[in-house]
Amino acid sequence: MDTSALSQTELDLVTTATSIIDAITRPIPFETHISSVSCAALSSAGRIFTGVNFTHFTGGPCAEHVALGNANAAGIMNRATEGEVLTLIVAVFDRGRGVVNPCGKCRQILLDYHAGIRVVVNEGGVYRCVGIRELLPYAFEHVVRRRAASDK
Repeated sequence: MDTSALSQTELDLVTTATSIIDAITRPIPFETHISSVSCAALSSAGRIFTGVNFTHFTGGPCAEHVALGNANAAGIMNRATEGEVLTLIVAVFDRGRGVVNPCGKCRQILLDYHAGIRVVVNEGGVYRCVGIRELLPYAFEHVVRRRAASDK
């Protein structure tokens, strides 16, 4: 993996997410895993919020959803609120597979609630950091965003 385009802060967040998934998957056989992705999100105050996905036959949340929920529970809401916001997020696969790009649902949620967030992505083994709008240029215009824009 080529990480030369990442800042030290971005690299540290990748390391945090990697450490979490490694800690919960390495000691057990692959077939028994319920989590294969971890996520770490950095706030403007330097706090890190983490999460792992949860696989179940009925469906389950992505690691990004869990990290965003943990941030929300700690008082970080979204771009429409004043104060601390999430500024950076990354998700990584287990078994040393590296950074995984957010799925479409995660991209839309990130844009709706954290429109200024930057995302560490994996472009053919090269890691770089991009704004969420770059990952979702023709996003669905959710009612929440339209209302927020009209209130200004």
